[in-house]
Order: sequence, then structure tokens, then C-alpha cells
Amino acid sequence: MSHADRIRYEQLRALHAGLSLATERPRVVAVTAALSKEGKTTLTHALACVAALNGERAIVVNCDIRHPAADCDGQGLIECLREQATLAEAIRHPASGADFLPGGHGEPNALGLLTSGTMARVLQTLRHDYDLVLLDTPPAEAITDARVIAGLADATLFFVRWRATTHAVALHALQLLEEAHAHVVGAALTQVDVNVHVRSGYADAGVYHPRYGGYFRE
Repeated sequence: MSHADRIRYEQLRALHAGLSLATERPRVVAVTAALSKEGKTTLTHALACVAALNGERAIVVNCDIRHPAADCDGQGLIECLREQATLAEAIRHPASGADFLPGGHGEPNALGLLTSGTMARVLQTLRHDYDLVLLDTPPAEAITDARVIAGLADATLFFVRWRATTHAVALHALQLLEEAHAHVVGAALTQVDVNVHVRSGYADAGVYHPRYGGYFRE
């Protein structure tokens, strides 16, 4: 594992610790971003794996149910919300240790399903069965569904793509989440080039220097 990879892994541990050490630890966490292609889904799965390595029961739920999901070759969240499948039938158990509930096969009436009593019951069951439930949402700036899901969660994490998403777009997405009564507990940068960032002069840049490599060895 390279120094940069060790740093990324340590940052995921820090993000997980931030959730774990909260006074009222959230169990159901919505994960969103302002726009698409910000690295949100990749980091959501990585965060779930870190939780699993820590001995927690963790699951990622794909809540982007408007389009047919490439991650689903069978039943998923949509089928559970339509009561065509049970959670036990739809949940996958990959070797990573963190479970996964795919989105399903596409649902144009996503908002109706996400605001249904069935969705509330699904979340209640997952809350009972898992220590950490990560709800991977569509982009908050573009799709109403993300704000609805964030309002159902105990907390929301907001991911921002480094040197790509503008300040104005990020702030507007956060405003939309606030209007939806989402409890945003933190934000994190994605796709950071650590080799560039180490020379940036920002307060956290020093930790990326190779002289700290010994702290991040397995």
C-alpha cells in the first residue's frame, strides 16, 4: 500500500471515528453530494468496509432508484418497497464484510416509494439489524430524492469533489438539505490529489508528507 493510499485509509478511519464519537451517535446516515461523479458512492462503500473492519454490522443501501441499477442482477430496494421481496432476499453479503442492498430495477415514482410507510419500516428494520446504515443518495442539487432521504436519516454526510465542485454549488446544495431538515454533521473532500495538496499550504497538508509515513503502517 502506497503512502497516499495509507493516508486515504486513515482519513476514512477519521471520518468513521467522527460518526462513532458523536454525543448522539447516528445509526442511519445519508451520504450525498451536490453533483454526480463526485466519488460519493466509492467512498460510501469504503466507509462501510472500515466500519466492518472495526467489528460493526454495516450496510450500504443504494437509494438512487429512478434508474435501472447496474449493481443489481436480482431484487433490490425497489422490490422491497413494492413488497415484492423481503430484505433477506435482496441484501447481498460481499467478501468485504459490509452488506449491500442494491437499488433494484428502476422506479419512475421514486418519490412516492421513498416517502411511503414501507420505506419507514425498511429503515426501522435496518436500524435494528445494523450498527451503521449508509444511504447512498442521488445528487442533492439535481434530485429531490436526496433531500427526502436525508430528512429520514439520523445524520447526513456531504461529499465535495476537490477542485471541481464550486463553492457556490456546494453552498446551494447544503441550503437545500437544510430546508429539507437534514442534519448535516460533516463534509469531506473527495478525489484529493495528495501530491498536490501536500504543497498547498493548507493546515492539514502537512500530514500528507512522507515523514509521517510511519504512523500509517499496518
